[in-house]
Amino acid sequence: MNIEWFVNGAGAVLLLYILYRITLVLFNILGPYVFFRPIDLKKKAGASWAVVTGATDGIGKSYCFELARRGFNIYLVSRTESKLVQTKKDILAKHPNVQIRYATFDFTNPSPTDYQELLSQLNEVNIGILINNVGMFFEYPDYIHQMGGGLERLADVAIVNMLPPTLLSAGILPQMIRRKAGVIVNISSATGAFKMAQWSVYSASKKYVSWLTATLRKEYGDKGILFQTITPFIVATKMAGNPNTSFFYPDSDTFAKSALNTIGNSNDTTGYIAHQLQYEMMNLMPEFLFDRAVLKTSAELKQRALKNREEKSLP
Repeated sequence: MNIEWFVNGAGAVLLLYILYRITLVLFNILGPYVFFRPIDLKKKAGASWAVVTGATDGIGKSYCFELARRGFNIYLVSRTESKLVQTKKDILAKHPNVQIRYATFDFTNPSPTDYQELLSQLNEVNIGILINNVGMFFEYPDYIHQMGGGLERLADVAIVNMLPPTLLSAGILPQMIRRKAGVIVNISSATGAFKMAQWSVYSASKKYVSWLTATLRKEYGDKGILFQTITPFIVATKMAGNPNTSFFYPDSDTFAKSALNTIGNSNDTTGYIAHQLQYEMMNLMPEFLFDRAVLKTSAELKQRALKNREEKSLP
């Protein structure tokens, strides 16, 4: 009798666990992207300016256009002034009623003094939203001792992916705390959610971004400030090698609009429904199958990158 009771109890617990996992997966996929309505972003931000790093290309640039469409003034931050000037012109051509400022900054520079100068510029305006988007990847995945660019590239990837969300959040939070309102979005990567061979430093640095955001949420969650981590898979951008768009590879404009709609509805999400589906499927995959899939994808990305390099070198 005791054994039968134990078996029945264990079976019930297992069934409840399976139902819980299925419910959680469906909630993560459908909740932020189908069922929940976007929040009033301006009310939650509490101020009219949005700062976006890595603002002249890819996802960052698309965030700028989408935020401008929603009525926010945009403070562009990136390395190349000519690109900043052009991005400013492009935004104003579509959204002439917003204000645009820009600041040049090379995020491979780890100097706290230079960060303080940048923050002095940014804090001249009332910042409601901070999008820590700037990031750096390698030309292609590889083993750490063979990584293209050597030790310098490894250091740059670690610095660019981890320092900006750390120091810019610390430097802009004081004004958000005073207002008891604000939104900080840190762009991580799905690679930071899984241990991925040949993605070592990039994967680890993106895990740092997710962990940092989660701890800041605990520290400041009662002060009216919202912290979100976005962990995308591949978006059709230059950084990703410009793959053709598809259901799983959205263009950056589609992605940014979707991701902004999840603010306030999910603290940690991929930003796009197809990516969330990928994430949930990979999270359920046995580790040995996952590792095999990662190595196959890494090899394909390396082959594509080398082919692109060869084509560019042709006269």
